[in-house]
Amino acid sequence: MSEETAPADTSTPESAERRIAALERALAEAQAALADARATYQSLYDMLMQVRTPIAMWRGDDFVFTLLNPGYAAYLPERQLMGRPLAEAIPEAKEQGFMDLMNGVYRTGEPFYGNELPVKLYSVERGCDELRWINAVYAPVRDGTGTIVGVCHFGVDITEQVQARQAAEARAEELRRSAELIAAQQETIRVLGTPLLPLAPGVLAAPLIGPIDAHRSAQFLEQLLDRVAAQGIASVILDVTGIETIDTQAANELVRAAQAVRLLGARVLVTGIRPSMAQVLVQLGVDLRGIATYSTLQAGIAAAMSAR
Repeated sequence: MSEETAPADTSTPESAERRIAALERALAEAQAALADARATYQSLYDMLMQVRTPIAMWRGDDFVFTLLNPGYAAYLPERQLMGRPLAEAIPEAKEQGFMDLMNGVYRTGEPFYGNELPVKLYSVERGCDELRWINAVYAPVRDGTGTIVGVCHFGVDITEQVQARQAAEARAEELRRSAELIAAQQETIRVLGTPLLPLAPGVLAAPLIGPIDAHRSAQFLEQLLDRVAAQGIASVILDVTGIETIDTQAANELVRAAQAVRLLGARVLVTGIRPSMAQVLVQLGVDLRGIATYSTLQAGIAAAMSAR
């Protein structure tokens, strides 16, 4: 029976040294890569800590704080956040629906992008809740295998922009309402400034108040002619007692109204012409022929009634 012999060790000092050198190179490369990764991590960490934008990271399905920068901590002064679950550290996050939002990101792996999210936070300075608005991103955090292990938050406070826009919108709405009020007041003034008052069957009084411009004159003339034609008016009293001064345009509009009424077969009486106004009408060369004039409204009414 022959004895079995062990295989001879074929390694040599030279091959062992080569293997050791290769291992040393691999170790040096790994250490260099690790140093680069640490430097990159530190640079990223320093950047996150220096930016004013609120940034935070949570791990696990109970969302334990593992990272937050001063920008995030500034919103919640005097609160211990690191190492605590979100629902415990910030109970209002659950009340305002942020826990449900983060659970959705954690379960689905789909980031959430929110614009103008309203957030109520307790203000130590004011001693009450303060409403703020943020644009925020909630994204899943994965480990080396791609498994979701947490959620991170990146937000931008846009409270000043939202408040400025809301103030501008409120101002625009105020101006719109003011414009509507002014328009309504102008319409009221127009109606009250050129009322058409029936004094008796067939007799209509139109007291004119304030300045007469082309726009107002056109509206007044349209209403007056419609009323004369519709109701078969026989006499129209144009009372100018409420007109302080009269110029060429106003005088011409007055004559135009009188002539239009006469074309419909109605008699025109102009009342309230004061001496100063009569002088102006003469100086302007206004032709009032065919138009009965009276110094007072009462005199014009009496004349219109007697002519019925």
